[in-house]
Amino acid sequence: MKSKLLIALLVAAATAACSESGSTPSTVPSSPPAPSWSPTAEDVAKQKALEAYEGYWRVSTAAEKAPRSKDWRSALGEYLVDPELTRHLAEIQNLASVPSHMEGDYRRSPAVTAVSLDKADPRIKITDCLDRTGLHLVSDKPGEQGRVLDNPDQPRRYEFRAEVVRYASLNDRWLVQVVVAALDKPC
Repeated sequence: MKSKLLIALLVAAATAACSESGSTPSTVPSSPPAPSWSPTAEDVAKQKALEAYEGYWRVSTAAEKAPRSKDWRSALGEYLVDPELTRHLAEIQNLASVPSHMEGDYRRSPAVTAVSLDKADPRIKITDCLDRTGLHLVSDKPGEQGRVLDNPDQPRRYEFRAEVVRYASLNDRWLVQVVVAALDKPC
């Protein structure tokens, strides 16, 4: 009888201990607390600028691969503003007039290199390394279709810089305003 009482007391003590600590064998562990970090205005601006830059490349590459398939102004206008919009449209029109198109893909590695969130002129500079070794200019001219027209004197890897600007008048959209292909700067 004494042993039954001792066992009962031990079970009761163990149950009480589990209840106080909040952990019973059937309790599911709680999820970890949410991180206390929240993005800064600069982090958000960098992300939006990189998104605009990636959109520019997505549409620009599609336009270079099929320059005569449509009027690319509105698609490019989603990511570009002048002077780059006008310059890039002229480049696409030139490809269409040759006639030619690009085949293959660029390899790139963009990085934000400068941030200015000045209220009057917020802009972010992005520096990229373009690798064109997998990209070729191809003729669409009758009788020459498929002929590679690459300029052998043009570097295949070089630095590429872009300035992405926030436009308050366009619902605070970030758009690529200027690009510079630094052909003299290999990367």
